[in-house]
Amino acid sequence: MPLHQLLLVAIITTYSLLLSGCGGKSVEGLYTAITADDVEIKIRRYRPSPTSRYKNTQPIILFPGILLNINEFLSHTPKGQAFNYRKMKLPNAIAGWAQGDPVIEDDPMVYYNLSYYLWTQGYDVWLANYRGVGRGDFESEKGNTRTNLDVWAALDTPAVIEKVIQVTGKKPVIGGHSTGGLVAYLYLQGVTMDPAPVERGDYIPHMNSSATLAMQRNNEIAGFLAIDPAGNPTLAYESLIDNGVIWTVLAQRWYFDLDYLVGEVIMPLLPPWLTSSTVALIFNTVSSLSDAFPDWLLPDTMNLFSALNFWQTDTMNLYTSDYVGRMSLSSLYLRAISQYADWGINGTFREHWMNGKENKNRINPPNPAYDDGYYDYNENMSRMTVPAMSIFSDSSGLVDTDTMIEILYDGKTYHQNDDWIEIEGSGHIDITTNESAPTIMFPAIGNWLNNL
Repeated sequence: MPLHQLLLVAIITTYSLLLSGCGGKSVEGLYTAITADDVEIKIRRYRPSPTSRYKNTQPIILFPGILLNINEFLSHTPKGQAFNYRKMKLPNAIAGWAQGDPVIEDDPMVYYNLSYYLWTQGYDVWLANYRGVGRGDFESEKGNTRTNLDVWAALDTPAVIEKVIQVTGKKPVIGGHSTGGLVAYLYLQGVTMDPAPVERGDYIPHMNSSATLAMQRNNEIAGFLAIDPAGNPTLAYESLIDNGVIWTVLAQRWYFDLDYLVGEVIMPLLPPWLTSSTVALIFNTVSSLSDAFPDWLLPDTMNLFSALNFWQTDTMNLYTSDYVGRMSLSSLYLRAISQYADWGINGTFREHWMNGKENKNRINPPNPAYDDGYYDYNENMSRMTVPAMSIFSDSSGLVDTDTMIEILYDGKTYHQNDDWIEIEGSGHIDITTNESAPTIMFPAIGNWLNNL
């Protein structure tokens, strides 16, 4: 081969290697983790801009809530919305950490960006989308449409954590919002799953766990950080859910690509004032009806509005409400939702009732019974030994503080740095971007991390 051709090949090869970089990335901050069933999970290593530096410091890995993607931790003026967001202003009294910050002054939406806050405090922030979740270059592969919460916890979560440890060589703090907290504390229980039937698409196998693996994982993790971590949800009108028709629907292998539908089809057609006012109308009505419910006359189990009271829009401004709807709403596997329904209806906290080859065609979840073959999360919470921090919303829609304190803090092995707070006036969805997030939640997280 002529010399000039050899040089050309060498240049192309070198350029390709530079593009692939660490973890096969060719996009700013993009890393890819491969699960045991060969699904690509997309991770973003955060820095505010390409001119900023990554932090070679304590890694923090955050997983999003169900029906959300990593954009919930990345508040900023969305691309193409500069004109519509031009009137956004910072509150009169902003948090001390944000005062005089040129990035926030240039884009006030960044004031509500948890990743940016952590970065300013010197932490190395990593964000991961589960399989089937994410937008653009950060969209993870879909994998098996039988996917449920157990798959996210047993296959996706370990792949992400192992990737970050491999790249950084440091013990990360792990956690996230809602389901993001759930998958992290299940990881610390040492949960595993046979990847072979998942990869083939045959069925989802039973969850397993190992005390030895749990000890190893806890030794490799610096701490657990969870924002309104999920567990047994509060439900109402259970008789409307607990019937054959509803369970038949909830047992289907349906996947809803909301990342595409919302991000590419619906939201580009809607101005921010319309989306935020619609959300406010719906959830302010729900909140009012919940407050007006005659609990002196009817049992709490009939208070449907309390169960739906998970978005306190009056604690958000027009732009942060729009941002959640425009950028953060994400794709959904129906069987992930159905797993929460089983927990709320049957008062149990276990793997999906369709797990196991013998259960793959089961429609109705069975009543919990001793030694019934299902993995019970509560039985293994004590294997979690790392220090834990949780921030709870004070509305009980989707996550009830007392329930989760019992599951997490009464269940885990005590650590002197365990802590939790409840933020007044907050809801499950708005907790990461409401007006209290930068002033109360962010500094509370920062103080806890400093104490580690």
